[in-house]
Amino acid sequence: MMKRGLLTVLLLSGFALPAPAGVIEGRVVQDDLPVAGVQVGAYADLDFSGTPLALSTPTADDGQYRLELPTGGYALYVVAPQRGLFAFCGRNPVTVDNTPQWAGLQAVVSAPATTRPYEDTNTTSIEGRVVADGEPLSDAYVYLYIDAADALKGQGYRMSQPTDANGRFYFDGLPDISYLLVARKRAQGGRVGPVLNGDWLGIYPGNPLVTRAGQTQLVEIPTVQKIKSEISSETFATPGGPQVQGVVVDKEGKPIAGLHVFAYSDRVIGHKRPETLSAPTAADGHFVLNFAAPGTYYIGARQYYGDSPAPDELFGMFGGSTDHGLEVGVKPMDDLQIVVEPITLN
Repeated sequence: MMKRGLLTVLLLSGFALPAPAGVIEGRVVQDDLPVAGVQVGAYADLDFSGTPLALSTPTADDGQYRLELPTGGYALYVVAPQRGLFAFCGRNPVTVDNTPQWAGLQAVVSAPATTRPYEDTNTTSIEGRVVADGEPLSDAYVYLYIDAADALKGQGYRMSQPTDANGRFYFDGLPDISYLLVARKRAQGGRVGPVLNGDWLGIYPGNPLVTRAGQTQLVEIPTVQKIKSEISSETFATPGGPQVQGVVVDKEGKPIAGLHVFAYSDRVIGHKRPETLSAPTAADGHFVLNFAAPGTYYIGARQYYGDSPAPDELFGMFGGSTDHGLEVGVKPMDDLQIVVEPITLN
């Protein structure tokens, strides 16, 4: 039996979670004030429309919660439509191991979508606005994702134009399927890349948004400002599988900081999402890549990610094989070196 006041483990289809191996604690806040009496759910992925794997007991007066969970990755949300609240963790998914984790959640006001007729009865559209503290947020991008397994990273299925002065955005001519909506505004103005300190992030509380042909879905996406840099949350694979470490250097062997190391399972690197992506390299050029499973991967490093490599961008591929492939096994590797240089157009 678990201790009273800790975790309520839910049984899904008669299957019980394994014995807890780690602890996540944190606070739920709204406008820096604690939110009491809500339950934090731990979900298997970033789609929170189903039943959570586990629920905390209601948050205390100071907004604190506690979850005991088996080893693995979890997305943390508070879904409380009866109170008009929704909260998410900017670090989602959070990795649970034998080290206690602190994960805060920021709450926003949630409102259901409304609809109006759309001129094309064969397709659908999504319109709305992005807000921050209840006010329109301009120059934000809204991203549509189809599969939560994509970790809601990168450009997704569709990406909007920057929101206007009224925070407005729109998507026309969409297939009538379900979409996961995310809004981001980066202080540096980029369309893709990590969400850093001072940037704005919003997860639509009504995800996944179900659309219908001949209808326009009207939504509002509230955002919160990131108050602590969590670059590591941009990594795609979580610890637990094979791991590769090494350094990124220039042609003279000087360590290069701030680059992302990526790995694809396909030798042809296109516009699809990589299998894993590192946090930016450290001052000494060091990086860590975590893989979901062993296999052959094609590894490189670049200054940015999300678009095709651009002229003058630092870029390089693993040079230990003719096709840049590396056999990643169960045993950790810690001496990989990747040489980068600016891309030139010949």
